[in-house]
Amino acid sequence: RRRTLNRYGKTGLGIAAHSLCLTFMPLRGLLGRVQQARNVAMQDVTAPPFDTVDIAGGPQRLRDHMGKVVLINAWATWWPPCRQDMPLLDQLYQRRKDEGFIVFGLSIEDVDLQRKFVNEQVSVTYPLLTLNGEMPGLYRDVQRWPAFFLIDRKGRVQPAPETGEPFQK
Repeated sequence: RRRTLNRYGKTGLGIAAHSLCLTFMPLRGLLGRVQQARNVAMQDVTAPPFDTVDIAGGPQRLRDHMGKVVLINAWATWWPPCRQDMPLLDQLYQRRKDEGFIVFGLSIEDVDLQRKFVNEQVSVTYPLLTLNGEMPGLYRDVQRWPAFFLIDRKGRVQPAPETGEPFQK
């Protein structure tokens, strides 16, 4: 004989299902942060290529910068440490660009929001990349901002200074 759940049984199952969902979200965030920590700490592996456009619509490809040191800064308009780092990164870029150093900013946010941000709040001269093209998850799947990815002159990922460390490092 089949029995159906009464109202209390259904409520209990609903609460249990909801609790599992609430547990899943922090675990997903934790797993994302662990993966990001692994990505940022990569050393001496070939950097995944990207082929995208910047917020001005210009093409930007990693392969066009072979032989240069490339720093990719994953940033967000809403996060204060990113806003503080951007002018410092721009100064570093200006001082070192003639020595073969390039900085790329990468945000997962809307292009119009990024344009408004750099026009009204923080102006930078280095290219700000969009996701309107091929952008590997290594660079875009960020759980903790800012995140830095350093690519050496041979096109290999090297450990980048962590957030809060001086840019001179």
